[in-house]
Amino acid sequence: MALAKPALLCLALAATLLTGCSQPDPTGQPTYLCTPSDGSTPYSCYQVQYDVQVKEDKLYAEAETVYRKFLAEDERIHRVGGVTEPTPVLLETTTGNFAENAMTNFRTLKEAQATAVGGEFKIAWFKREPRDSLDGSIAALTVCTDTSSVQMGSKGKAPKPGLIIETTGYFIRVGEQLKLTASMFKEVTKC
Repeated sequence: MALAKPALLCLALAATLLTGCSQPDPTGQPTYLCTPSDGSTPYSCYQVQYDVQVKEDKLYAEAETVYRKFLAEDERIHRVGGVTEPTPVLLETTTGNFAENAMTNFRTLKEAQATAVGGEFKIAWFKREPRDSLDGSIAALTVCTDTSSVQMGSKGKAPKPGLIIETTGYFIRVGEQLKLTASMFKEVTKC
């Protein structure tokens, strides 16, 4: 018994749709090289896996750019002795608890008339944290920042050297913008 043309067309369309959604052929050889976000050993992968890796790489590159922009503003604010209101750069790069904590710190600097002098706020390295999440974050980066060459002084007190800190920053999207929403940090002796 012959199938009607509409039935054949439906079968052909269904077969085409199902083929496009199927997993890679298990007997086929992967043709791409994927490097896990945690920096572990690269492995052979299929295009679907590679495409996911490319998206993840773009997200982490964006997170690093946001962090660098925040840190440049953080250094600028330390050098001018704090601020009482969020700057445009802070509004662009931070949100939530991170923004609130940063502003508390910047207001404290202003009240203490404390400033950073000399040296530099130097990022030693970034490390992706793909398995870490906090407050609904979509990306996490650990950053080691060395400010030990900077002198922090306040009115009437002897200056003290800056710190070396490892910070894990957590990022979320607010509209189209990736922003720091939370962080955890610890003081270390070297990066």
